[in-house]
Amino acid sequence: MEEIYRLWLAAVPSPIPEDEARIYWNCKDDPTPALDESLHRASYLYVGSWGDEHQPENLHAGHGHCPAVRLFSWLFYVGTIHRYQAPLLDEELMARLVELYRPRPDDLPADAIGLPQLENFLHQHLGLHLLPEEPGREI
Repeated sequence: MEEIYRLWLAAVPSPIPEDEARIYWNCKDDPTPALDESLHRASYLYVGSWGDEHQPENLHAGHGHCPAVRLFSWLFYVGTIHRYQAPLLDEELMARLVELYRPRPDDLPADAIGLPQLENFLHQHLGLHLLPEEPGREI
């Protein structure tokens, strides 16, 4: 049976301590009280879903056969490359996410919101930190 992945963007109001970000990005079950509090106060946007066929053939950030998987892979890259963090949504990150979300000729059909919805959410949350998250996760 094919795995279905869903992407929500969580705009969290404050930076996440590096030790908790490390736990988050490595999918560990250790306690993350600051992250948990931030996720309770976060604004969420459902972006889309994808299946195994949408995964990139290579592991380079920003690759994949649908916009949602490209956003997820880029946020993972930015959140783990130099240090573990919840990436700060600034103008540069916003521009990169919008570019990654644009349809590409090799995209496969996938569930996704429209680009204007994504742009609106990003504009409204400039200065906050982004995480790929599903609201209501067990904390």
